[in-house]
Amino acid sequence: MAAEAPAEAGEGHIPPSDAVLFILVCFSIGIFIRLCLRWTKIPYTAMLLLWGLAIGFLQLANPATQAFTNTLQLWLSMEPHLLLLVFLPIIGFSAAIGQEPHMLRKSWVQIMVLAWPGVVIQFLLIALCAKYAFPYDWSWPECLLFGAMLSATDPVAVVAVLQEVGASQKLACVIDGESLVNDGSALVIFLLLQKIVEGQQVTVAGGIAQFCLLAVVGMLLGIAFGAVTSWLLDNIFRDATLTTIVTLVSAYSSYYVADRLVGASGLLAVVCNGFTMSLIGGRQITMRVEDAMHSFWGVLEWSANTILFVWMGIVLAIVLPPSHEETVITDQPIHLEPRDAAYVVLLYVWLQVG
Repeated sequence: MAAEAPAEAGEGHIPPSDAVLFILVCFSIGIFIRLCLRWTKIPYTAMLLLWGLAIGFLQLANPATQAFTNTLQLWLSMEPHLLLLVFLPIIGFSAAIGQEPHMLRKSWVQIMVLAWPGVVIQFLLIALCAKYAFPYDWSWPECLLFGAMLSATDPVAVVAVLQEVGASQKLACVIDGESLVNDGSALVIFLLLQKIVEGQQVTVAGGIAQFCLLAVVGMLLGIAFGAVTSWLLDNIFRDATLTTIVTLVSAYSSYYVADRLVGASGLLAVVCNGFTMSLIGGRQITMRVEDAMHSFWGVLEWSANTILFVWMGIVLAIVLPPSHEETVITDQPIHLEPRDAAYVVLLYVWLQVG
């Protein structure tokens, strides 16, 4: 009797250890896709998204696989800020620290021009399409928010395509660097518009001040963290483990300080941290230590992208079916209909023409 009581008390409770199953499934899918990339030109992240969609649709069709349903519930119910804190520093820092210093010095002006005015033009084009072509009767702030959400690019897919077509090193640096800063700038615009959509009173002066806090302060914090970390690396002698740990602490610290303590953009702070270290960091680092550090960040980046893109595919599969019933995984109503796919195609054509 005493042994049965805990089991009854824990009935319906999902052990946190079940979350490991999702990670193992994601890594297994990632390994399989990497092995198959030699036979297909589809980017790695796009393949991950397709696998996530397949898993999500199968899960909705047959939720009898209780163990995997449990692990999905754990991941889909994860607090959004925790998800960003875990994955964004890895994705932003690993790509930024891998930039070629001499190319970055030559291209930083083009990167900033494309990442800020370019993003504004793109999200305005998307907002115009959402306002006048979509039948959803969204307000202008809602249309602009929608545009900001879709303005961020995927650096991993961009770099993969550039490598396939044999683009020049400078072009690859500009586009890769722009895609990294682009993510941060789009997030800053999204956070500003989110306050307006949620009904908060935002004046012009308040909006400018908030923009400066999110964007300018975020970038300055990243540069400061990068400079301090570079100084530390110059004083570490041939210690690959310590060098790698210092960069890991620097990436997460810059994100946490900017996002949670100051209220600035954590992603911009992480990206500028990595850019600064690429430009001035570790002049005394040996080639062996540098290779070990970049290999470590490469593994982290692969792991984060693999988990995130499979996760996003599963989430899309849950909201795509034309049903208004609650799902077995999220208990949330679904609002998408088949006609929405036509509007996605319309938006794509509009952006190509624009």
